[in-house]
Amino acid sequence: MEYPNSGALFVNQYKKSDKAPDHKGTITLERSLLKKLLDLSSEDGIPIKLSGWNRQGKNGMFISLKYDDFEIAKVQAPQIDEGEIPF
Repeated sequence: MEYPNSGALFVNQYKKSDKAPDHKGTITLERSLLKKLLDLSSEDGIPIKLSGWNRQGKNGMFISLKYDDFEIAKVQAPQIDEGEIPF
């Protein structure tokens, strides 16, 4: 795996009908990420956030994909002793 949790979608060269996909490809996820996603799953399913970039390769245009692991850090409010409140 070149980059962890990444893959690509390429133009479907064998599209024979309007119902066939426009792009085909894969994304390869690490086992540890899959285990983490299974632990976070609900009955509704497992959401997998993806990011994509348009790229130009030697065989034409494709979309580069990566698992989006960006999480906003949760900032904890400072602990205040009730005796320090001035009112």
